Amino acid sequence: VVGALIVKHVENLSDEKTIQAIQENPYMQYLLGLPAFTEKPIFVPELLVLVRKRLDHDFFNMLTLMLAEADGSCSKAERKDKDDNDHGGTMKIDATCCNAEVRYPTDSNLLEDGSKLIDRLLDKFCNRHHISKPQTHRVEARKAFITLTKRKCKGRKLIDRTKLIQIRCLQADIQIFMKFLGNQMSNLLKCFNRHDCKCLQAAFGMFEQQKMMFENGVRSCIDRIISIYQPHLRPIVRGKAKAKVEFGAKVGASIVNGYTYVDHLSWDAYNESTDLISQIALYKQRFDMLPDEIQADKLYLSRTNRGLIRNGFINCYNHPLGRPPKEENDKSAEDKRRAIGERNEIEGTFGTSKRIYKADNIRAKLSETADTWIGASFFAKNVMKFLRGLLCLILTKMDCVGFIKKKKKKQYAFVLQYCNLSY
Repeated sequence: VVGALIVKHVENLSDEKTIQAIQENPYMQYLLGLPAFTEKPIFVPELLVLVRKRLDHDFFNMLTLMLAEADGSCSKAERKDKDDNDHGGTMKIDATCCNAEVRYPTDSNLLEDGSKLIDRLLDKFCNRHHISKPQTHRVEARKAFITLTKRKCKGRKLIDRTKLIQIRCLQADIQIFMKFLGNQMSNLLKCFNRHDCKCLQAAFGMFEQQKMMFENGVRSCIDRIISIYQPHLRPIVRGKAKAKVEFGAKVGASIVNGYTYVDHLSWDAYNESTDLISQIALYKQRFDMLPDEIQADKLYLSRTNRGLIRNGFINCYNHPLGRPPKEENDKSAEDKRRAIGERNEIEGTFGTSKRIYKADNIRAKLSETADTWIGASFFAKNVMKFLRGLLCLILTKMDCVGFIKKKKKKQYAFVLQYCNLSY
């Protein structure tokens, strides 16, 4: 099953297309460990959803650590004794937001979704028990929403008037819904499944938030719901040029010897500087030593974190607090430039994981399945890094480099470039 997840994220396929690709490809079946080629599906695509509910990013961190041990990366770091503590290796840390595939949330769209959900659940209940449906305000709310969406220039007065109509209609429909189901409460659980109950609870919470913000004239609230079908999503203010606000999981990651580890995953916005203490502890747990150097941006270097780095005898070549010195040591300036250049690796890792291995626009609808999706995306990137290193080792053992130098330099130049070899 883990091999199927690797195929899915490396080839950028859906669950159904992944099973079909494995069914047709003997190389993929060999990767999955099957004893012989078979034309039958290895399992149904729905099994991948069940697997995502059981796994998490910590499981893929464990597999990544096994790859690093097989690669020998864990033993490559030079160990140095500092104050009776072993130090070795470089840890590059940063945070990003893995967006979920969700429509941009506006107040009118959320109120429309809530009205549509209440009407759909009433239809489902009445059809199941063969009773007449009570009259609702669905037509009036829909008419106001369509009027707003068809306008090219949406003024503030029109938006507020539409929201007022939608809030009143949704409030009346909720009262009708609860009064109508009050006498049928024994049959409620038999009709609605767990997903319907979860969406209904999110719709009630969304309505209370929208009503409070409209009455008080504010545009934000605590734990704001942006989707009644994915109520765990929260707006993450990142301040990026592309989008100031993103909607998804905030991920704190670290890179050690080219392998990426997901250290912290949260659906709520938080300050990533608080991750530094836990990331140093995880480094100590994984490699049985403290990092010799930490490469991070200035957001991580608060006074508390600077004291932690200094007390742990860890190098961090960032600008100190206060005024810059008039004369800076040449070696210190060179170390700073080197650290800034090397830290770009984690920025490139985020872009590669999002564009190639589907760590962005996540289609998993549950929080636990999205957690596994993100962990599998970064693990697929680590697997491809391991395979490139393996190919480099094979070419080195076969002494292909000397052969290419002499005879077929141009023909096999792409192999050397792919393996990051200089000739």
